[in-house]
Amino acid sequence: MNWSGWLTEPFAYDFMVRAAVATIAVCIAAPACGVWALSRRLVYLTDAMSHGMLAGVAGAAIIGGSLLVGGLIAALAMALFISLLVVRARVPEDGAIGVVGQGLFALGVIGVSLQSEPRALAHVLFGNPLTVSRFDVIVDVTLVVIVIGTLAAMKPALLATTFDAVHARTVGMRVGLIDSALLVVLSMTVVAGLVTVGVLMAVTLIVAPAVTARMLGRSLNAMVAIAVASGLMAGVAGLLLSYHAGLPTGPTVALLAVAQVGVAALWAHPARAVQRSLISDRASAAAH
Repeated sequence: MNWSGWLTEPFAYDFMVRAAVATIAVCIAAPACGVWALSRRLVYLTDAMSHGMLAGVAGAAIIGGSLLVGGLIAALAMALFISLLVVRARVPEDGAIGVVGQGLFALGVIGVSLQSEPRALAHVLFGNPLTVSRFDVIVDVTLVVIVIGTLAAMKPALLATTFDAVHARTVGMRVGLIDSALLVVLSMTVVAGLVTVGVLMAVTLIVAPAVTARMLGRSLNAMVAIAVASGLMAGVAGLLLSYHAGLPTGPTVALLAVAQVGVAALWAHPARAVQRSLISDRASAAAH
C-alpha cells in the first residue's frame, strides 16, 4: 500500500481541506476543555448540553437562520440558566442540569417535528465535516481560539477552585462566576463540533481524551498535552479512515477516541505497577 498517497490523496480536494481544519480545531478545543470538565465533574453537563442545543438548531432551521448561531444561542442560554439556578436559587447542580437540559431537549424535539424534512437535521447530532463551508470553518476556528484563550486566562482561577474550592471562597474568589464562565466555554466547544463531528460526538471528544490523559498524565500540563494529542490523533485518523472506507466521520472519530481509552487502561496498569516496584526497590536500597 502506498501510505504516502493514502495520507495525502484526500487533501487534494478543497472540501477535505476544510473538513480537516474544522475537525482539527474541534479536536484541540474539546480535549482541553475536557480535562477541566472531568476534574470538576461536569461530564453530565456536556452530555445534557448536546441534547439541549437541539432547541436552538431546530429554531434556526424554522426561521431559515444559521444552525451554528442557533446552537450557540441555545448552549449559552442553557449554561447561563443553569448557573442562575445553582448560584442564585441554590438548586443542586445535577438537578439544574437535568431540568434545563431535558426542557430544552423537549423543545427541540417539538421544533424538529415541525420541520418538513426532520431528517435534514440528523447531521447536527452525528456530524458531517465533508459538507463544511468556508464560513463554518471561520466560525469553528474563531470559537476555538476564544476557547483556548479563555482557558489560558482562567487557568490560575480554575486551578484554585478545582482543587480547593473552600479555600478559594475564603480568599474571596467568586467560585460561582468561575463555574459560569467554564460552562460558557464548554458550550462554545460543543457548538464548534456541531457541523463537523456532530454535537453527540463532540461530547465524546471532550470526555474520552480527558480520561486517557487522566490515566497517563502525572501533572495538569501533561494531562492537557496528552488529551489534545489524543484528540488530534482520533480526529485526523478518523477523518482519513472515514474517507477511504466510506464510514460516517463523527462516529469513526468517536470510536477511535474511545479505543484510545482502552489502550491507555491496558498501558497504565502495568506501567504503574513497574513504577511502584521501582519506588519500593529504591526505598529498600536507601534503608540498607
